[in-house]
Amino acid sequence: MKDIAIIGLGVFGHELALQLEKKGSNVLAIDSDTDKIDRIKDHVTGAVVADVSDEIAMRELDIPKFDLVIFGIGSHFEHLVLGVTNLKRLGVKRIIARATTEIQQEILLKIGADEVVLPEKDTAIRLSEKIAIPNILDYMTLDEKVEIAEISIDKDLAGKSLKDLNLRKKFNVTALLLKREGVKVHVINSPDEKFMEKDQLVVVGTIEDIERFLQNKKVF
Repeated sequence: MKDIAIIGLGVFGHELALQLEKKGSNVLAIDSDTDKIDRIKDHVTGAVVADVSDEIAMRELDIPKFDLVIFGIGSHFEHLVLGVTNLKRLGVKRIIARATTEIQQEILLKIGADEVVLPEKDTAIRLSEKIAIPNILDYMTLDEKVEIAEISIDKDLAGKSLKDLNLRKKFNVTALLLKREGVKVHVINSPDEKFMEKDQLVVVGTIEDIERFLQNKKVF
């Protein structure tokens, strides 16, 4: 359980608040727009109308007690900068901010944000990967280079085994799990287990190595 405050309830902030509450966090939603607070108040732990640039209001909400504060503000960059500055001065433990450009990201990190996300850029990158390499169903970044990816087994890979593919030696990619329709997800214990078309294979490696494997899958 975490106590999380989300400031700014545009599409990004609103959806993030709902999802974090569903996953067991105590979410306080904050926005200066009464209508946005009314739309979310019945779905989160708390919702208040307040202005993040008002340091007194933030102090009265006891913002420093929260484990994490997330800024969902996408526009009004000056407002966002002032908010991050105020919260750092109040001693907030961890701040994640949203930026729309890399320059904004750099500025927010310099003034004290612990992490800055670029959701539009991240979404574009993920979509481009799925379009360019259709076998990649989804992936998650573990650090700057390592990804966990879920790839689909098509007719080029069906009937092959890990032993046949030799992923680790040839591509520096490690297979973790196999998902098959009607069968429980399981760790691949035998390198001789044959894949079936429409299976889903969960692998770990750099996105470049995973793409290199998929681009060369017809050679097996």
